[in-house]
Amino acid sequence: MATEPARLELLSALARKVLWLSSWTIHHANHIRPNVDGLKVGGHQASSASLATIMSALYFSVLRPQDRVAVKPHASPVFHAIQYLFGHQTREKLENFRGFKGAQSYPSRTKDTDDVDFSTGSVGLGLRRHCSPRWCRITSRRMAG
Repeated sequence: MATEPARLELLSALARKVLWLSSWTIHHANHIRPNVDGLKVGGHQASSASLATIMSALYFSVLRPQDRVAVKPHASPVFHAIQYLFGHQTREKLENFRGFKGAQSYPSRTKDTDDVDFSTGSVGLGLRRHCSPRWCRITSRRMAG
């Protein structure tokens, strides 16, 4: 196990990579990918930037493989960037973010079955009426089987 300063330096480098990848994904969707109607479909980099460090710390240091996190759609480029670094997401899906056969901002098991296994608060696990604030933000469960 790395020493604490080395570990923090590594997590910081991973967070910068995640931020870059998520910003690139959004920029590519809004400005690079062909877009006949001119609408920006990729979202906003600031929405992802606000969660890049937190999600990087969770996924690269805290969570176990069987844990799941409820990811808000504005943070989905960060989630997909992390999954790309883990080898669970493809570059093609990042390039087609929010497009046909691309990674989606409202990911679900039915849309992304080939590359990513996850749940979100909006479609995967759903919101619970009577739950603690911690449960509503971060949900951990064991995978069946």
